[in-house]
Amino acid sequence: MVKVVRLAFALFVASLLGAAASVPAAADYGNSGGNVQLYQVTASANCNNPDICVPPLVQGLGGFWAWAVFNQDNTFDAEVTFCDHMSTPAGPGLAGAGHVHADGEYIVTDFGLGPWIVIIHEVDVFTGRGQGLVVDSGPEFMPIGPAAKAKLSTEDFFGFSAPGVSFQATVTPMHT
Repeated sequence: MVKVVRLAFALFVASLLGAAASVPAAADYGNSGGNVQLYQVTASANCNNPDICVPPLVQGLGGFWAWAVFNQDNTFDAEVTFCDHMSTPAGPGLAGAGHVHADGEYIVTDFGLGPWIVIIHEVDVFTGRGQGLVVDSGPEFMPIGPAAKAKLSTEDFFGFSAPGVSFQATVTPMHT
């Protein structure tokens, strides 16, 4: 059970970090240039329970805070800030804060849970730790949340809650 929880949490964290960085920035804020915002999504996760938040399935203790806008033209823009608390006797490892800007494309599809926002391609640009690193995901299928008003918790996503583990996401339809 713990391995399943770790895997689910790792996949979700990886998906949000991926969502936080995609295709070059394109002034997606607001409804300018004929592009209309359909959804805004916010998410936060904090994992400070060493029994659940352990490598290799989850890259240690820490958290992230994300915001994304999903537009009518099937593009998205996201910002993610994160902080890891993983270190080793050899040095700081992945300890420290960072930021990722993401842009990419998404679809709304039903894979058995009703319509969901799903990222299908993204390009991440890291600032802070890893500054200047650009990661292109290539084709992917990363579910983000339902394409409807929603407020989701750790239990909603993973079917459990535990001390030191918190995840929340909010989906807000804008002009749908």
